[in-house]
Amino acid sequence: MLETVDVVLRTGAVMSALLLSGVLLAAGHNRPAALPGVLFVLAVAAFVVTSVPNVHPHLGPWVYPLTALCVTKAVWFWLFSLALFRDKSLLQTWHFAACGAIAVAGSWQQLVFVELYRAGIATPLEMILGFGFDVVLLAFVILAIGEAARGLDVDLVERRRRLRLAFIGMTGGYLGVALVVQSLNLLFGMNTAPALTRANMALIALVSLSAAWLLLQVRVESWLETARSETVPPLDEQEQALLARLERAFATERLYLEDGLTIRALAERLDTREYLLRRVINRGMAYRNFNDFLHAWRIREACEELARPDQARLPVLSIAMKVGYGSVGAFNRAFKARVGMTPTDFRRSQVEEATSVR
Repeated sequence: MLETVDVVLRTGAVMSALLLSGVLLAAGHNRPAALPGVLFVLAVAAFVVTSVPNVHPHLGPWVYPLTALCVTKAVWFWLFSLALFRDKSLLQTWHFAACGAIAVAGSWQQLVFVELYRAGIATPLEMILGFGFDVVLLAFVILAIGEAARGLDVDLVERRRRLRLAFIGMTGGYLGVALVVQSLNLLFGMNTAPALTRANMALIALVSLSAAWLLLQVRVESWLETARSETVPPLDEQEQALLARLERAFATERLYLEDGLTIRALAERLDTREYLLRRVINRGMAYRNFNDFLHAWRIREACEELARPDQARLPVLSIAMKVGYGSVGAFNRAFKARVGMTPTDFRRSQVEEATSVR
């Protein structure tokens, strides 16, 4: 029998999560992070319900969809991180297929394997599959944290950089600990300590309410819009001078041709602070990612090289190396993403265009 304080905390956690999911839906029109965010929050709410001791018999048929949703929380967490931290990230069919597979496997683990294990009749194969499932979920958590960390150095949006750090340190740490505790509980056949459970419910409620409050405030920007901000303040005189110096350095010294150029190295070359350079490139040139900024300059020069008749026999690899790419594969991917065709097709189109003009 749950104590009153447990009932209050769990009810508060579920209601807060439902409020946040509703706010996300309302605020998430045309925002890629909204849908995975809603499903992640709902999965956390399902966890609050299904983690009540001995609750499964009382849930009736609802135990199946709630358990299936609960076990996918790590996958939705990963997809949420992709949508938040990549400028172009949309849910694809295989994402839903992965969630479906995890839902099936997780439902078996929670509703079948746990009972077999506690009864001491699980086979070795079932043991491997049961405990291996938690390893898979932990892998999704690591992927989500890695996604936040991967673009930290090249992210030019200061607000999103701060969110990455909070995401890595707080949310990732929380889910990682939760999965470890869940695995230890299963391994040793014990329940989570009441004090830890109550702290967990209180944390879920607090975070959900805080996130909903930040979304509900009347403001130009919110944390959900980290990938879709359009209104930026103008550059001040110091930043305008740095912008002019940057453009002059790129146009004359062609610093973008240096393989492995980082924003820190570029800041040192321009004798400025890294945070100022990030702000100038983001606000003054409308780039959100340092690599995209470099690609734009490199691909522009590559197009000029590929269009020159006297370079028609020069291998694409040579041009790729010339404009700062370490491999032809990276060059082809970057070129096609920005021009819409491969370097070879672009060169062919330029030759055909020149021939038709004649």
